[in-house]
Amino acid sequence: IEQPQSVSILQLEIPKNFANKNKVSKLSKLILGTNKYDHLIKNYKDEKWAIGNSYQISLDPTHDNANVDDSGAYVAVPGKPYIIGSYGITNIYHPDLETKLGKCSLNGKNVSLDKQYQYVNSWCSKNGTVLEPQYNYKVKTMYKCKDNGIDYLSFDVCKYYKGIPFDDIDFDTDDDKITQNGIDRFSIRNILELTTLGQNKIISLRNNNNSFVIRSEKDYSNKLIGLKQALRLVETEMSGVHKNQIVDIDIKYIIYCTSKNTDDSDTKGQIVESYEARPVWSFIMDNKEHQTKNVQWSRKFINVDMITGDVEYHESTNWDD
Repeated sequence: IEQPQSVSILQLEIPKNFANKNKVSKLSKLILGTNKYDHLIKNYKDEKWAIGNSYQISLDPTHDNANVDDSGAYVAVPGKPYIIGSYGITNIYHPDLETKLGKCSLNGKNVSLDKQYQYVNSWCSKNGTVLEPQYNYKVKTMYKCKDNGIDYLSFDVCKYYKGIPFDDIDFDTDDDKITQNGIDRFSIRNILELTTLGQNKIISLRNNNNSFVIRSEKDYSNKLIGLKQALRLVETEMSGVHKNQIVDIDIKYIIYCTSKNTDDSDTKGQIVESYEARPVWSFIMDNKEHQTKNVQWSRKFINVDMITGDVEYHESTNWDD
């Protein structure tokens, strides 16, 4: 793995008034292949479940739909077949670890996983920037799924900023670090989820969690902890109970959300959230024993902060890792 020439700590924020009709129209054209529903787009901001503006084509799950929320979430999915995300996982594929993915059977037809991987990557290069043009996109993990009697493929697509991806794994911070001085701190994965039926056509798209813009970045290239030093820190951490073989090493940005209840007069006691992305060396552990028992395996990994050298051992909370 190549060491990056520069790394930064990023201060992120969810852009204000992210949702609008034009973005829903763009998603509809891109995924549903039509703008015939544009006259149906409404703002459901007055619904109890809405957080700010929420523009959608329809609330009917059987109707073709695209929606964009002020939270930064956005989705486009047909009413039929309604397939989205990775539900009913029957197999998991890791293109970054396997040189050849082979084939699988979807609804009675053989499908080349390698060609699907190439197609989705190519599609993302052209279209992934539809609502978040500041990033590049690449498939990280593939899933064979079966939901409502339909076989399909689901793709976790990482968002890259200056060559480094944001984390694709959810996890809780260590118990003693979850709350510090009344401030809650937890991680957020930041990916796109795409689906296909094994053909060269994207069926649905979902932005997982929030959309962020980079408010500021501070370069720490002169304080970068190298891979050799990070390995020594990991070996020390693994000398106790964690006896797993390292199968992959990633460089990624972990997005931490800090949530603080404030009595500030400007916020009137509201919970204020802030977001920071920190670069880490991430060492993925071999977890094949768990995987053979249950395909919905939980990934084990150790992250080493590339600036401070802090080491954290985790098991992901992704149910579909």
